[in-house]
Amino acid sequence: MKNILVPLGVSTNAKHTLNYAIQFAQSNQATLYIMDSYNPSFHHAYLLNVNETVGKSNLNRVKKLVKEVDHKGINIQLVNYEGEFLQGVRSLDEKVHLDLIITGPLPNSNDDTIFLGPTSGRLVKKTVIPVLIVPEAVVYTPLKKALFAFKMGQIKGDRSLAPIHFLQRNFSTEIELLLVKTPGYQRKDFSIDHEVVELSHEMTSTENATVYQGVLEFFREVQPDLLTVFARERGFFEKLITSDVVYKKDFYTTTPLLVLKNRS
Repeated sequence: MKNILVPLGVSTNAKHTLNYAIQFAQSNQATLYIMDSYNPSFHHAYLLNVNETVGKSNLNRVKKLVKEVDHKGINIQLVNYEGEFLQGVRSLDEKVHLDLIITGPLPNSNDDTIFLGPTSGRLVKKTVIPVLIVPEAVVYTPLKKALFAFKMGQIKGDRSLAPIHFLQRNFSTEIELLLVKTPGYQRKDFSIDHEVVELSHEMTSTENATVYQGVLEFFREVQPDLLTVFARERGFFEKLITSDVVYKKDFYTTTPLLVLKNRS
């Protein structure tokens, strides 16, 4: 995991997200790419050194924020772009092959009823890059225990589980597997790939109306440092994010949330 994108919006939590990303990146000296998430349009993305002079006021805001934090020896690159935000993310991914996105849940939203704001929601729903969502006020600690909740055990793509393998190598993260059987499940859903089984020595199964309810049932018992779910086409998050936001009534966690994607 060498290249990590950190989109920073206009929220007061932006500095906290950046500090968390820097500490996370220290484990293997990953490069952080800092992008403003409040720019409404896109044509091209290119990289700038933190100390280079820039003319865009929004990028100057991000540059100022980056200069206010301790880099802890991490290589930080600013991404300047003009145009639509997601196109900027995709353009950067084509250039450097992003391994992960670290973002806050509400970078540009002040609605207390929303868990994932439009920016985070679109990153989860409309990119193939795994996303680590860091709730406000979460203090960085090595991720020693993760609850990986899923309702289908079949994984497509060689890179899909790469973030989990990274955590196990770098933090010795213990993975607790939770298979959630939801209404209408079929026997084929229980065909679990060996790559998933090998993540942990033990797997628990439960029957619940949604994956989220299954998580709630076991979360307190496991007490994980990280919650992990899979974003699939027509899957759990696809059904939740109908307008690029997720409401707290449908899903909410104060623990860092890692959203995996199918990646070839």
